[in-house]
Amino acid sequence: MIPVCPKCDAQLFSLRFKEVEVDFCERCRGLWLDAGELETLMRRTGGSAYDPLLAFQNQPGTPPRGRKSLCPRCDQTLREVVVPRPGAEALYLDRCPRGHGLWFDVNELRQLLVLFPPASGATHAIALLNEVLGPVNAT
Repeated sequence: MIPVCPKCDAQLFSLRFKEVEVDFCERCRGLWLDAGELETLMRRTGGSAYDPLLAFQNQPGTPPRGRKSLCPRCDQTLREVVVPRPGAEALYLDRCPRGHGLWFDVNELRQLLVLFPPASGATHAIALLNEVLGPVNAT
């Protein structure tokens, strides 16, 4: 089965990012991280895979607010999980209800990583994202 983008139905391409294989959509520039890949990415950039900010992944999630998006692994409707952001609107991420992974729209992984403390290594991950995918306005 060829994985397709949950947002625009284009084929996803596999990229190696810090020895983590992520799925990337060239059309909408979104990223799919399989279960555990966010934690692996954090470890590979000098951070902790057990940061409390990652607890959002344990939320059951709610039905999507807009267009239904399907998991590229099992075709189940992705659920929205909320990541609070102090001083900014909450971040709504898409998670497979069966635990297969997370979908990040074009900017969302950077927006999540900005929330981590500097000692977490997240700034290194953002720099690598910018290097691999090109810089994007992180607002």
